[in-house]
Amino acid sequence: MIITVEKAKILLGITDDSKDIQIEEKLKGLEITIRNLTNNKFQDKTVREIGNYLIQGNKVMGVNFLSLGFRKDNTIEISGSVLNDGIYEIIEVGNNSIILDRDLEEENTLQTLITKIKYPYDIVQGVIKLLDYDFKMSDKIGIKSETIARYSVTYYDVNSSENIEGYPSSLMKFLNKYKKLRW
Repeated sequence: MIITVEKAKILLGITDDSKDIQIEEKLKGLEITIRNLTNNKFQDKTVREIGNYLIQGNKVMGVNFLSLGFRKDNTIEISGSVLNDGIYEIIEVGNNSIILDRDLEEENTLQTLITKIKYPYDIVQGVIKLLDYDFKMSDKIGIKSETIARYSVTYYDVNSSENIEGYPSSLMKFLNKYKKLRW
């Protein structure tokens, strides 16, 4: 994940635990959106290993992940497997195994690549701004103009052409420098 739920709550000033699942789902969605919009996988190529792994449940076994630099709470990408390509979070790291945040399909992989994902700090800050926008504007979506006596407010029009994935394009500009060409 780009940022943990706990850290996001601290940065957003949220103390209510009832929003944890909502924040977690938004973070997962934003991670996929950012990777797709930028065509950038944000891989840390210094922490990666290609090999043959035995995958059972949420456990991946086969190499000394600890000595390779994988740590608890790291996000990793598995690629080249038959059944389990995707993004996962490491819950626990052992000498010869890692435990992931969800179960995978049982598989004995050949030449599968496991790479650490690392997001720059400005991506984290951009995601916090997007979450803040979501929480502040969620009850205002659909309202374009509001007038009470002499007080008038016009909200951003999410139906206009100046939005990206439902966010004002000005909030998404932090992604521009990370965009890679698609071939």
